[in-house]
Parts: sequence; structure tokens; C-alpha cells
Amino acid sequence: MRRREKIARVIGIDPNRHFKRKFILYVVTRMIFILVGVVSALFEDYLTASLCAIALVFFLLPTFLYNKFNIKVPSALEISAVLFTFMCVVGGEIGHLYAQFPLWDKILHTFSGFLIAAIGLAFMDFFTKRKSSVFRLTPFFAVFFAFFFALGVEVIWEVFEYMVDTFTGFTDMQADYYINYFTSKKAGGETNPVPIIVGGIKDVVITFEDGREALVLHGYIDIGLADTMHDIIVGAAGALLFCVIEFVALVKRDKRMQKISESFVPRKKETEEELALGEMMSGMLDEFFEKAEKFKKE
Repeated sequence: MRRREKIARVIGIDPNRHFKRKFILYVVTRMIFILVGVVSALFEDYLTASLCAIALVFFLLPTFLYNKFNIKVPSALEISAVLFTFMCVVGGEIGHLYAQFPLWDKILHTFSGFLIAAIGLAFMDFFTKRKSSVFRLTPFFAVFFAFFFALGVEVIWEVFEYMVDTFTGFTDMQADYYINYFTSKKAGGETNPVPIIVGGIKDVVITFEDGREALVLHGYIDIGLADTMHDIIVGAAGALLFCVIEFVALVKRDKRMQKISESFVPRKKETEEELALGEMMSGMLDEFFEKAEKFKKE
């Protein structure tokens, strides 16, 4: 039993509930990403190798949070995060599902928006429950923060994709789209201030300065912009879904919604002293707000 507890403490899992299954999942997922990363590096696929390395670092977070701050990451969230990473790296990059199944990327961004909103709520919950905190969260402000936290992370990721594509010169993280129309002021000439509609595009012919054979594209390529906006929109939709669930759980006390929330939001395991202090501060704040309301009425 002591050995199990020691292993559980090191890797950041619960030693009592489903220990064997969690331990097997822990080992198997890490071995898969190590193997994929090494093979990708050997075949000079440095982008996939880098993503595998980032994923392995990301997998250390639950252990760090558990050992450093006594924050337990729910199994549903951890498994979802592992599954999401697997779908991104192995399914998307290695299996080329991003290209073969256009909705794959949108499904993942929707999924990520949901998970990141849950993590954002956990951040807010952790910092407002510290001894030095005097903040009191309303359900609306809690989900408001969670939504915009997820939206901010989505935007940062899109900036990261743009930077990688710009500075490496050999990646295409911002997927391109064929479109058959666009509006542009530039297409109307330098002196035309009114945007014109360029529609019904069938082919685009690209000629090269060095005399290479012209490249014929079956449509106009939108380089990254449509992909970026679609990713942010579906990510926001996923975050909104979580926020609606959390708001109903907090306000309506709906047991089903509360169960979903508890399955995805990391919580700090509080000691008896911290619980007593929290109750005392909550009582003091309630008394303060009651007096403030009476003062306003007078």
C-alpha cells in the first residue's frame, strides 16, 4: 500500500480509486508520445517531434499541481486532455486527418474551448479561495471569466500558429481554404475606395519570375484568415457550452450539471483549517453585504 501511495504521489493520481487503470493509462500514453516523437525526429518531421515534446511537458501538469498546490485534476478532465492531445498529434498530424477530414480541426477547437473554460474557472476558484483573497464571486462573473479566459487562450494559439508559419517557412499550421469569391478594394485599383466583389472564381494561375511552369489552382486560396476565424468561433462555442452548464449548476443547483462541472473543474483539496477559515470569511462577507444593503435602503 505504501508503495502504491508513493507511486501515486509521484505521478499525481489518486491511490485509492481505479489506481491500476490510471497507472496503465499514464504509462501507455507517455510511451506512445515518446515513440512518435523519436520516430518523427528520425524522419526529420521536427514539427510533430516538437508537438510530442510539448505534449509530454503538458502531461506533467497534473502531477505538478497535485504535489505543489494539492490540486486534484478530475479523471474526466485528465483523460479528455490526453485524448485531445492524441487526436491532435497522432490523428491530425501523423494520420493527416486535418487534410482528409476538414471538420477534424473544428471538432478539436470546440473540444479545447470547453476544456480551457473549465481550467479557467479552476484558476479563478483557486485564487479567490486563497487566504489573502477578499474577492467574492457571483456565478455570472465566474462564467464570464471562464469564457474570456478560453477565448484568450484560443487567440494566443492562433498567434502561435501564425508565428510558426511565418518564421519557419515550411509549415502550414493555418490551414488554407479554396474560396470562389472575395471582396477587395485592392482589386479595384489603387485609386478605387469602394470594395468590389470578385466572384465566380474557377481557376487561379500563378506565374513565376524564374520561368517555372505556371501553377494552376482550382480556386482562390485564402491563406489562413478563414481558418483562424473559424477556429476562434468554434472554440468560443465550446467555451460557451461549458459556461452555460456551469451557470446552471451554480444558480439552479441542477445535480446533473453539477456532476458535469465536478468532472472537469480541478479543485484544491482544502485542509480543515482552510475550510473553517473559508466559512468564517464567507460569514463575515455575508454580514458585511447585509449591512451594506440596509445602509443603502436607509
